[in-house]
Parts: sequence; structure tokens; C-alpha cells
Amino acid sequence: MFVSNVQRFSLPVQLSGYGQMAGIGFKNADMNFYHSYASINQKLAWGVNLHYGEDEASILPRDPIPLRIPRIGVYTGSGTSHSWLWFVELFDRMLFHDLVFLTEDMVREGVVQDLDVFVISGGDTIRIAEGLGCEGAGELESFIRGGGLYIGSCAGAYLPLKSSKQYLDRFNFVDIKIANLSKTLPEVKRLHSKASTAYGCDFVYHPVREDVRLRTTGKKPFTSVESLCAPLYGGPSMVTGRDSDVLAYYQGFTEKTIFLVDESFAEKTLVGKVAAARTAMGDGHLYLFGPHFEHPHFPMANHLVATAIFWDMKRERINRKSSDGEIILEGAAKKKLVLDIKREISNARIVSVGLEAIPVKWIIGCKTYEPEKIRVFLEAIWKRINRLERSGGFRLQKGADEQLVALACQVRQILREMKSRIDDRLDTQDLAGDLFSSLRRLTMLFLQVYFDSYACNLEAGSEIL
Repeated sequence: MFVSNVQRFSLPVQLSGYGQMAGIGFKNADMNFYHSYASINQKLAWGVNLHYGEDEASILPRDPIPLRIPRIGVYTGSGTSHSWLWFVELFDRMLFHDLVFLTEDMVREGVVQDLDVFVISGGDTIRIAEGLGCEGAGELESFIRGGGLYIGSCAGAYLPLKSSKQYLDRFNFVDIKIANLSKTLPEVKRLHSKASTAYGCDFVYHPVREDVRLRTTGKKPFTSVESLCAPLYGGPSMVTGRDSDVLAYYQGFTEKTIFLVDESFAEKTLVGKVAAARTAMGDGHLYLFGPHFEHPHFPMANHLVATAIFWDMKRERINRKSSDGEIILEGAAKKKLVLDIKREISNARIVSVGLEAIPVKWIIGCKTYEPEKIRVFLEAIWKRINRLERSGGFRLQKGADEQLVALACQVRQILREMKSRIDDRLDTQDLAGDLFSSLRRLTMLFLQVYFDSYACNLEAGSEIL
């Protein structure tokens, strides 16, 4: 049931204090983006009618179509790194609460058809394509052509580009070419393990890391921003065809840019090339971002992601399918689950902090993983568990509580075994694969419970916080 007293709206605590909590120094103007989208989404959840460009939605381009809450799918399956959690941060701050976390199996089974928006962030593009397979490619194409919105950043942007390579050749959705592709590698000056990726007989090379400057073209829906910064961690420099709208070009670098190759070569590879593009496909659209527009330290880029979601999400409302196995966990059972998760995550955090002082790295697929990435997953749970505890009840699938505790226990055990092996100067490569797979599944399951419970409380007119 929706409440009609919209005057009860107050901005959630995690937005008003987020900058201090996460150690991020936002300006007030930056924070207004999160306030604005949080206000839009909470009022939509309460049944308030809003239109693009009017009243609370004045942050969006004007359009007579009424706004509604999008159902967003976040890909967490094979080949992903930790960066899908950046999308989670963005959606949490802006109160995009109707989220579904999808594995490769879920995509192949057609779960994407029940979404308005589907996002894929960074990772190993070829492993993502291999995991999704022909069935996943077909489901994704059908989703987009049917009016869905696909947003890909970094690996997610490479995925649908024109390619003849094995696995990737199933995803030739757009006529956009990779500009940072070469048969020979330029001389690498630093961070050799992050400077290139094999691409068949060629190489995708990454000339810089960290912040880059972008210039927008003024095309809808990116009409409110002329220039911005966003971080580049291996994403593409693109050359578009006639069927795509260029939303932003690479403009230059900042004092934070790290050059992996000679600066003049980096400039030749990036500056003037496409950083963000929008392409129509059937009734739907694809947004491809070379830099990570979803990174939580870049509010202006986050604003453009949210604008794209509202502007090009599927127009036809999808009826949410209820699950027969869904339960509400309350009282003593809820309290026990919280305590069990806190205990396991707390112990895992202690071990992971110790690993960060050790010079060790692991290669999984074509990606390099450092111990610091372990805590990215653990902190995504730890900083939300107290918010979840204050909710009226947990909405989850039957058996998910036991699965959560078992996965948390498994992560803690792998971490302790890993620390023991490192202390004994033994190899930990096999454990690293198991660890990051377990971390991904644990975090995905916890966040599904978190957002489902949030949506349940928000739509009932109550606050989770």
C-alpha cells in the first residue's frame, strides 16, 4: 500500500552522511545529485506522479512521459571483478531500490526479460562473453530490441563492440571499433600487469589509469553537463559508426592521471576519441562508457548514469513476478541471522587487513587481483548490515539465511587458510579463485536481501534506516 502523505519525506541518513562515512569529500553541489534522485525515487515509491523535467524531476531533461521506478539488473556472474559494486553504491545513494543481481545462468534463463535496465561493469570481457554463451547473447539481444536499456562500462562496454574473436563474435550488437587495439604493444613505463590484455593475436593496450577529462557533446540526455572527470581502468577508446550518438569524447588528463606509456602516445590514443556512446537497437538502447561513470567518487558522472536510466529505460511497465518461496524474517530469527553474519564478516575483515600488508598478487583470467580487493566485497556487506538490522523485516528466499551464513563462513575459512599458506611461503593461486568466487556469491546474495528488504519497507511507507 502506498502512503499519500508525501510531506513525510526526509532524505535517508546514508545520503546526508555518506561523504564523511566513506572518507569521500563531496561538495554540497555534488551531493545535490544524490539528494535529487533519492527524492525522485522515494516519491515514486510512495505513488507520487512525477514527470521528466518538472518539479522534483527538474534535474532530468523535459519530457511529457511520467516517471516510474526502473527495475535494474546488475551482472555479477562469471568474469566480473569488484567494480559492479560501484553500480551498487550509486543505486543505493540514489534509492534505486528495485535491483536484481544476475549470474550468467540467470541471464541465459531469460531473467533479463523482466528488467528495464541491465548493467555490466568491469572485469574480463572474454570470460564474461564465454560465461553468457550463445543463449546469453540471444537473451541480451532480445532484451534490448524489446525496449530494454543496456549500460556497459569498461569490460561491459567492450562486450557488444564489433569483434570477430571467439566468444565475443556472438555480441556484435553495435558498429563501434576499439581504438586502443594494436598488433604490437607500445613501450610500457609502469604497471606492466595492467598495461595490456591479449585479444586474439592482437593486444588491447591501456595507456593511462585513474582520472581523465571528458567533454560532452550536448546530445540528449547529456545536456546538463559540458565537461567532467571519470576514472579509466582499462576501458575502451572508441571509434563510432553512423548509427551511434557520441555523448562524450576524451578531452585530456589531470594531475591524478597515471601514464602507463609515453604521454604523447597516450594522447594520440585517447584525446578526441569516443569515451561514451549511445546506440539504438530495435526499441531499446545501449550506453557504452570507456571510463567508469559509475565510480562512487565521481558524482557528476553518476548523475549522467542516472539520467540515462530514466531517459532510456524500458517504457512499458513490467509486472513484478512474486516468488512462492519468498519469506519475511523477523524477531529472533532475524536477530540471529544478523549476529551470525556480523561474526563471520568481522573475522574475515581482520584476516583481510593482515593480507594487505603482504606483497602478494593473483592472476584470475586476465585480471590481476591484490589483497585490497578482498575488503571491497566485505565492506559492501559490513557497512550495510546495521541498516538492514534496523529494518522492519528481511525479505528473502526460503533458505537464503542459511546460505548466507554458510558462504560467510566459507569466506572466513578460505582467508585463514590463505594467510596460513602465505606465512608458510606456499602458493595460494588456487585459493584465490575460490575466494573471489565465494566473495562474489556472498555479496550478491546479501545485497539481494538488502535491496529486497529496502523495497518492501519503502513501498510500505516506512524507513529502513
